[in-house]
Amino acid sequence: MDTVVFFDVGGTLLEVSPSVGHVYAAACHRRGGTVAPASLQRAFDEAWVTLSAGVPPGADRYRVLPGGETTWWERVSDHAFDRCGVPAAQRPPVAELRAVFAGPDAWRIFPETRDALNELGRRGYRLGVLSNWDSRLPALLATLELRQHFEAVIHSAQAGFEKPHPAIFSAALAAFGVDARQAIHVGDRVEEDYAGARAAGMRALLVRREEGGVVTEPPGVERGHRVRDLDEVVRRVIDG
Repeated sequence: MDTVVFFDVGGTLLEVSPSVGHVYAAACHRRGGTVAPASLQRAFDEAWVTLSAGVPPGADRYRVLPGGETTWWERVSDHAFDRCGVPAAQRPPVAELRAVFAGPDAWRIFPETRDALNELGRRGYRLGVLSNWDSRLPALLATLELRQHFEAVIHSAQAGFEKPHPAIFSAALAAFGVDARQAIHVGDRVEEDYAGARAAGMRALLVRREEGGVVTEPPGVERGHRVRDLDEVVRRVIDG
């Protein structure tokens, strides 16, 4: 079968657990600091948005600063700690934080992920990862015992571009030697995943895991292209 199904990672296959704020707060606590995880989470989110505003559209954020991805994460964590007033002596070094997020304890794989990947693979679909992520992604997927499902892992730190830039989608298609019409991209973000894939000529499915109530398609997403989980992705892919 020539159809390739690409998956985003964060928010699609897995998520941080319990949160970035909890991980940061625990690291501060080990140094005698006390800061609320929720406060650190808000500060981290604000830091990410603020620093992202300085990244040229489509550029890989892990290459834009001198020092590469280490400098990026230092800027983000320092910005968050500054906002929460964490003293220097109670701030963990960025290497420590990066090590935590490179391991399994900081992540929760969504309950249906493994079964969905197994089912698609069993049916002969070729699977790939297409994610905005730093250089730790392939090793993290191996640590989480997910890497074996994927023929290739394409990430922004490797490609030099972030979704929705067309170059990273082109790199993914080239890695599999297929045309865009033979590919489906599954992700949780409208602009980066859904719109980016559609602009590249791929089919796209948007994962939204809202619980309870009536959930409608977000603006810009065609009717029937939103799915609640990866089990629904499997059904949509098989049904064509």
